[in-house]
Parts: sequence; C-alpha cells; structure tokens
Amino acid sequence: MLKKVRSLRRKVKQQLRRPVFLSPRWRRRRVIRRLFGFVLLGLVALPSVHWANRLLYQHQLRLSEPFLAPLLLSQLGQRVVIVAPHPDDETLGCAGLIQHLLQRGIVPFIIVFTQGDGFDAAIHLKLREVRIKPEDRERFARLRRQETIAAMRRLGLPASHVLFLDFSERTLATDWLERGDERPLKALAQRLEQLQPTTLILPSRYDDHPIHAVVCSIGWATLFDLLARGRLAKMPLVLEVLIHYGEFPRPQGFLPALELAPPTDLLLTARWFSLPLSPTQQERKWQALQCYRTQRLPLTWRFLKSFVRANELFAAPFSLLMQPDREYEPRSVLGSLDITQISVSFPTSVFASSKPQVNITVRLRGKVSSRFRYGLQVWQPKGTSSSLPLRLNSDEKTVTASFLANPSLPLVVTAFTGYGRHILDVAPVILTEGISHGVP
Repeated sequence: MLKKVRSLRRKVKQQLRRPVFLSPRWRRRRVIRRLFGFVLLGLVALPSVHWANRLLYQHQLRLSEPFLAPLLLSQLGQRVVIVAPHPDDETLGCAGLIQHLLQRGIVPFIIVFTQGDGFDAAIHLKLREVRIKPEDRERFARLRRQETIAAMRRLGLPASHVLFLDFSERTLATDWLERGDERPLKALAQRLEQLQPTTLILPSRYDDHPIHAVVCSIGWATLFDLLARGRLAKMPLVLEVLIHYGEFPRPQGFLPALELAPPTDLLLTARWFSLPLSPTQQERKWQALQCYRTQRLPLTWRFLKSFVRANELFAAPFSLLMQPDREYEPRSVLGSLDITQISVSFPTSVFASSKPQVNITVRLRGKVSSRFRYGLQVWQPKGTSSSLPLRLNSDEKTVTASFLANPSLPLVVTAFTGYGRHILDVAPVILTEGISHGVP
C-alpha cells in the first residue's frame, strides 16, 4: 500500500513539474487558434483569388477573340465521328455539337475508347470497396457504359450510334507506347473504315491527361494507316477537343452564362472554332452530364460542370515541329516526370538522303532521374512502328533520340515518361506533311 502511495505522489510531482505549454489543454488551445487563423486567412484570401481568376478570364477572352471563328456545320459533312477517350468526354466536349447535328438531320457516331476503369477514387467511393478487385473494375466499367448511353439518350442520340472499344485505361498507354500493341489501332481502323467519316473529332494532342494524348496519337496513326492502304476515300476534316489543360476552363464551376476561351499559349497552335449553344442546348447538356453519377466526386464534379458554357471549342491543329513551352505550368509534383516541351528537327545535311535522320529533344521540368523511364514511340504508315529509349543530354534536363524516317510519309512521334507500370506524361507531335485535309 505504501508503495502505491509513493508512486502516486511521484506521478503528481512529475505532472506539476511539466511546462504549461506541454499540457493537453494548452495544446488544444494552440490547435484551435491555428485552425481559426487558417480559416480567417482563407476567408480573406478567397475573394481575392476569385476576382483575380475572373480578371485572368477576361484577359484570356479578349486575347482569344480575334483567333476564334464560327464553326460551320455545313462543312462537316454527313458522317461525323467523335472519339472519346473516356465515357463522359463526348458529353463534356461535344454535347452541343451533337444536338446541332441532330437538328440538321445528321446522326453522329460516338466511339468510346476506354472503359474508364482507372479512376480508383471513384471506385472506392461509389462501390464502397476498400480493396479494388478485378470484378469491381468490371462492374464500374459497366456503370460507366450505362451512364454514357443514358446521357446520349438525353441528347437524342440512339444507343446504336454509341460504340465501345472497351480497352482498359490502366494498360492502354503502356501497350501502345512501349509494347507496340496494334490492337487499339486495328480496332479503331475497323470502325472508321466502316463509317467512312467526313469529320473526325479527336482529343487534343496538348491535353494534360495521358490517356487523352495517347488516344490522339492512336487516332492520327489510324487515319494515316487507312489512307496509306487506300481504305478511306479521302482524308476527313480532323478537329481536336481540349479537356484537361492547366487551369482550363477558367473560371471553373457551373457558369453557363460565360464562354469557353482557349488557353492563350495555344492560340497559335491551331485554327480555333467556337460553336454557340442556346439555353435549351445548355440545359440538355447539363442533364446529360448529370447522368454520370460515378463522376460526382468533390474534386472532379466542379471541373466537369465547367464545360456547361455558352459555347464549345474545337481546334484544327497545325503541323508544328515544336510544342508550346509549358515551363511555368506544372502538371505534376515530380519535375523529373513533367514534359515541358518536345521539338523535332531535320538536319539539313541529310535532306538529300532517302531516309533522313530525325532528331527529337524532350525538355523536362526537373532533372532526369534513373528511377524513372523516358521513351519515344515513332509511328509511320504500313507498320513502321518502333519504341526508342531517350538518352540523357548534357544539361541533365533534356533527353534526346535520333532515328531514320521516310520523308514522304507522315510521322506520329509520341514522347512519354513513366514510373513502374504507369505512363505518367505523354506529349505527341503529329507531322502531316504531304497529307492534305480541309478546314472550314
């Protein structure tokens, strides 16, 4: 008993000797004060950020106005095909166009490239699964397919005009860029040969999402392959749709009264076209977007709602040897995986040869790291596809590659960075020299 009393006294003395700032009550007060300070700072800064974003939007709108032309629907032809990288991209970028075409008696076709099975956060939340199993991804893919069909029905498009290629989002980039798997190209080629499109709408080559950029690369390679084999009557009009790019669309949120404006650093990369939407068309687009219940996540839903605007944007890209510099628009936390620019050059001394040398330079935001991998896929028609490693350059922030190419054929050059089994950044350059395609 005496020992217990002594130990109790010892504990009391130790507690009395502890400084006040280590007491639980003092720590709670400090945490509460800091939280209150952060909330107060956020309340003060939020209006400033909001109005700064609005000012940037107005500036962007003024700069882009001279570069925007109206999209002439009469020049799209009677067979319009829209290629969507994921289920919902056709609604985000083209729901208004689909309504315009249906009003003119033209029923477009939608080709959904992937199952959209790579969105782990949505699978966890919507299916309430802690550990994702293969059957969970299959169930999630079925849900997204049903959402796409329901959304298109809201717009008036029959389910028979929605085609699913059912490639896995988790493996498409690696299979196409590194393993040289031509199943995606053959699947898309089969559909396009059957449909014979007069207008083909692809995701943008400048899109930040790697799957969008990969599908763009596959789409152009498929077109060049079909033309080289004589399986298309003529080159269709090709338009690209931008979804993911920095702070685009600015400002974000459900703001149907505002217009979409192209990013200022992409104004000189393409001819830009705007398609106005009536209030009725905006309302139907909003109803179609609401069909995608699997995408209603706190961080993504606000972004998706940003595409319900007074217009839709389309770009007829120029064949450029260099992408715009994106040094000040980081896309990832790791600078070693972030491609800021890719450029293509042809040495003048070898232009006379039958197969000139092509030099590729890829600039990164950070230093090259041996933990990551850097590669280049080069595709030319008639099966001349190859995957090349990118070499470290002297300044440690660029990687390069060289190869021999047929000068009479178009080129699809796709640089990529990866870690483990994942492709994390993709930057395609499409050279269409010798291929003529009209723009409206």
